[in-house]
Amino acid sequence: MATPTNGLTTSGSKIEVDWVALTTTTDMGGSAITSYNLYWDNGSGTTSFALIDSLVTSYTIMGLTSGTTYKFKVRAKNIYGYGPFSAEKSIVPTNVPATMQAVTTALVASNIQVSWIAPSNGGSAIDAY
Repeated sequence: MATPTNGLTTSGSKIEVDWVALTTTTDMGGSAITSYNLYWDNGSGTTSFALIDSLVTSYTIMGLTSGTTYKFKVRAKNIYGYGPFSAEKSIVPTNVPATMQAVTTALVASNIQVSWIAPSNGGSAIDAY
């Protein structure tokens, strides 16, 4: 089973997780897939909470905490039961930094000093201004 991926929509409070459907007879154990089972770690440290058991290949989780690491894994089911879980995928929902306040300037000796207050980082470290 392929490792889940981070879908197109990730923000500070939601993540869309998607995965690749199994397509070959070998991948499916000779039987059609009847559902996918997505598990996650809700920030507690244990990936043991089932989110879905259906044929969809994506799922959106809402109400998350920005900057918290969440882990996901998925497995497929056919008429014979569940296959093994994929490798875990860690995803951290973040937002872009907040709007900057106006910068201030001061003349210090013969230099101009430019200062600002760091904005909220949106759950991820600010790496440049």
